[in-house]
Amino acid sequence: MEELHMAASAYYRNASNELRQRATEFFHSMDANGDGGVSFNKFVQFFVHNGYNRVDRNFFRSLDRNGDGFLNFFEVLPFYYILKTGGVWCDYCGICLMGLYFTCVACFDNARARGNTYDLCSTCYEARRHQQQHPHHNYFLDSCVLLQAKAGLPLLAGAPIFTG
Repeated sequence: MEELHMAASAYYRNASNELRQRATEFFHSMDANGDGGVSFNKFVQFFVHNGYNRVDRNFFRSLDRNGDGFLNFFEVLPFYYILKTGGVWCDYCGICLMGLYFTCVACFDNARARGNTYDLCSTCYEARRHQQQHPHHNYFLDSCVLLQAKAGLPLLAGAPIFTG
């Protein structure tokens, strides 16, 4: 999550004034009473108001860098970044994927035509939870190896390529 915090902050600091204003407006939409912080209750209200049924308390905690139970503007930025970029969510359990995750290579290759990929957290991939619900269960790569392979970069000798 730390990398996501850093990336969101870097994008914000290098953004146009218009994009910065949009991020500020997003924060204010969550901080309805204007006290400068988003409690877990406000976070839940935001999700419910926007049509989401499930809120992961661990996701809130991962955004709360200082652990005070409230999200300040810079702690909300990664969430805004996830929403604006479409984020990556585990297609089996639904958690937000931060850091390393596994992607179906066939779906990745066809993403332009279909508009989405099939991604799994490490826990769901290791437990093979996808094998009964996903047609391309034979070939997944982790997000780092996948990007290297698709960029035509040589994989390190002995780098894992898992099938199954």
